[in-house]
Amino acid sequence: MDCDHAEVLAPWAKGIDLMPGYVLDGAGRVDLPRRPLAVTVDAPGVSVEVWAFGPDGTGAGQVLNPRPGLMILPRVDSETVVMARPSSGAGGFPQGTVLHVTIGVDSERDPDPERAELTPIDVSGLHGVELATIAPVGDRLEVTARKTAVDVPLSDLAARARSAARGLLRVDRLPEMRRLLVEVDIDTTISMLPRIEDRSIRAVVDIVAGIATVVGARDSVQVNLIGGAVTTPPSGELRDLADRVQAELDVAGLGVGFRSAAIDRSSRVVETLVVTVTDAVPADRVRDGGAGSAVRPHLVLLAPRSAGAAAEVGATVVAPPEAGGDLVPALLADADELSRVVESLLAEVAALQDSEGVLR
Repeated sequence: MDCDHAEVLAPWAKGIDLMPGYVLDGAGRVDLPRRPLAVTVDAPGVSVEVWAFGPDGTGAGQVLNPRPGLMILPRVDSETVVMARPSSGAGGFPQGTVLHVTIGVDSERDPDPERAELTPIDVSGLHGVELATIAPVGDRLEVTARKTAVDVPLSDLAARARSAARGLLRVDRLPEMRRLLVEVDIDTTISMLPRIEDRSIRAVVDIVAGIATVVGARDSVQVNLIGGAVTTPPSGELRDLADRVQAELDVAGLGVGFRSAAIDRSSRVVETLVVTVTDAVPADRVRDGGAGSAVRPHLVLLAPRSAGAAAEVGATVVAPPEAGGDLVPALLADADELSRVVESLLAEVAALQDSEGVLR
């Protein structure tokens, strides 16, 4: 068995002539015999449908699905892409869904046929995922893993925001040419002290971190603290972004007279999503980036929820927790509310994707 970027698994026991298996990491590939193949997809607690299509996007012929999570390819005569989606056909995979995929020779007589195993794939929020490509090469079948990007580690809230963003946009990450820079402007004037103390700002930053892994051009988010002056803490890993921002807020000198346009982005040429976090509509609020601008401003109001106010200002309204509460566990316990916030933050991005035929 020829392989590239594959790790050989040792036989189960010494003294027994068993075929080795191979783990395909990233875009690894391996050659299997040109024989019928069985594709098995296991996700504890989740029913999965497996199917295949050809290079022209149409369904592959002679495909058998004896049960959820199993597909048999009696023969492969042209390049075939193997995919998986929730069996229900509605919505995306639940948060925390990890697929375990095996592609091997379908043989009842062989107790341990040649096989390739993909590294476990986290598909939380996705409506479907491409698993592997199978193509005939001479008398062999070349199996190539399709999942080449490794998910950035995130906190629980950011991970769930990432899943919600994937479910909304129906991709694990936007194509490179469509990605945006992501920045967060935080009001650090005196009125925001309660929102610093109850960690509401931290929760919003965590949500933005999760969104950035789906739409961001970089694996980082620039944060600007705007009070008496503008302070930009160093960027770091998205997993720790919310904690680092909270630490900066805890020692920040609070100013007066918040200005949402304190940072001049008029010459920005890279598409940029700017999320401004405050507790009231700024007097100098920028509703759009202006004609030809690459800036996409979005306002997050940490204030009692009011559907009318949200519609009036076109903002995302996030209600702070009750006295002594914490917004993070509240959002983790309320998937609908978290989805509402993510959908509001990404409404313009989703509309653009849909108008260009990216969403189906």
